[in-house]
Amino acid sequence: MRLILLGNIVSAFASVFLAASCLVNNKRRAYLCQAAESVLLVISSLLLRSWAGASTQLIAVYRNVEVMEDRFSGRKLLICTLLTVGIGLAVNNRGLIGLIPIAATIQLSFCNRYARSLWGIKWAFFFNGLLYIVYSLFISDYAYAIALMAICAGCLTSLVHLRRSQI
Repeated sequence: MRLILLGNIVSAFASVFLAASCLVNNKRRAYLCQAAESVLLVISSLLLRSWAGASTQLIAVYRNVEVMEDRFSGRKLLICTLLTVGIGLAVNNRGLIGLIPIAATIQLSFCNRYARSLWGIKWAFFFNGLLYIVYSLFISDYAYAIALMAICAGCLTSLVHLRRSQI
């Protein structure tokens, strides 16, 4: 029980960095916040005994730094994808639920590399948030799930406003 509480506290701090990444108006700062979020999620996943989650978040730290520095090439996407699948599957201790962080990390990596429109990026973030809400609930990471629900609601609102401004 103590590890679940500690994991939730750490992931609550991680969600602050995720929210901050949505609020800053600078790509470098946004990905720095997301890298910090991923570091905290590695710790939280370890406390919650989710090895696939910890391994995929560790790869996400690297990806976020590479995106922040404008060095995330197609080759690095391939390397991250192979590492995410290989390591994630090798350490997965959560069955089918353990596949969610693998899929979510790959999905966001492709978004980071190829999404060009704000519309596409926001949809990718929204979908990624939904995946992590489900995953977080299954690993007892309630703090992160609640924060993601609020962030996804904000993202959906932003998508509606964006769509209305384009009509």
